[in-house]
Amino acid sequence: MSLFIAIAAVLAVLAVVLVALPLVRPRPDEQGKPVGASQAAAITVVVAVPVAAFILYFTLSDWPWDEQAQLQQAAGTHSGGGSLSQVAEQLEQRLARGQGDLEGWMMLGRTYVVMGDYPKALKAYTQAYTLTSGQNVEAMLGYAEARVLVDESEFEGEAGQLFERAVAMAPDNDKALWYGGVTAYRKQDLETARQRWATLKELGGPPEIMEILNARLAEIDASLGGLPETVADAPPPQVAMAAAVPPAAASTGDPAAAGDGIALRIVVAPGLAGKIPAAAPLFVLARGAAGGPPLAAIRRSSAELPLEVNLTDANAMIPGTSLRQVDDLQLVARVSLTGRPVASSGDLYGEVRYDPASTGRITLTIDRVVD
Repeated sequence: MSLFIAIAAVLAVLAVVLVALPLVRPRPDEQGKPVGASQAAAITVVVAVPVAAFILYFTLSDWPWDEQAQLQQAAGTHSGGGSLSQVAEQLEQRLARGQGDLEGWMMLGRTYVVMGDYPKALKAYTQAYTLTSGQNVEAMLGYAEARVLVDESEFEGEAGQLFERAVAMAPDNDKALWYGGVTAYRKQDLETARQRWATLKELGGPPEIMEILNARLAEIDASLGGLPETVADAPPPQVAMAAAVPPAAASTGDPAAAGDGIALRIVVAPGLAGKIPAAAPLFVLARGAAGGPPLAAIRRSSAELPLEVNLTDANAMIPGTSLRQVDDLQLVARVSLTGRPVASSGDLYGEVRYDPASTGRITLTIDRVVD
């Protein structure tokens, strides 16, 4: 739609020039003598034509200007006064009426990613990618990201190829650099992964992201340069940012201190108490009930159990995710015997459904073993 507005503006200027130019040029009278130009009439045309065009178009057009603005505001700044599913429903209704453009499909895709509904996000981003014939970097990245969120093996398929193409098209795009680094790492191209993540680090970002990048770069340096074994043995990155979960801030024990986050108390079932390692990584995750990579995560130690912790939007794996806006959320606590964020056989874990109406601290009991 923004492209249409730009073209309309150019055409309006051209119309003004064509009408006003004869008015400012001297013209001959009946005897052939030049007569003064009509500057007043020219000024009237310059002002009246664009204003008249603006009024007529916005009066006669059936484009839902107010609705689009409201949807953009809802998707971009929604903060708990309803449900993101309602925003998505309104967007889908508008797009179904044939009033869909690139911005609409991109907005719908972002909304579904935040909601954790990755299959629907993929459908929306597919429309955006198709509309742009694969020439828009943001649409391409949204489409490729949705593919790997649905199926991690896509890093070795079409999504991986698109991430490589996105880096070539936009070498300073943060998302392209991140996913391009992950793609290279999974192919064991450590030098390329390091170059891309080092560039991303230079661009700057939130402290949580910088911590993730520092950890990943340290791992690569250890592999390439033979650094001490304690560094070289660090776990490799997995899907998106779930591979490097930042440590949680110290909990105050007060549910109110969580702000808009989720207050948890993590305990171990008596039957598994003797099987918990002394100091194994403890990962606390929030994901959509339908599955997929974590929406938010923190890392602590099993030595701290039982413990209280607050999972907040600051721990989000995808920028812009708000945990309280996700309708159906599952909370997981897992003690990793391998040290990796991805579940492995023998890991000890517990999970519980999150009720958005809950106001107190939620108890999450580690009472199961991964087969």
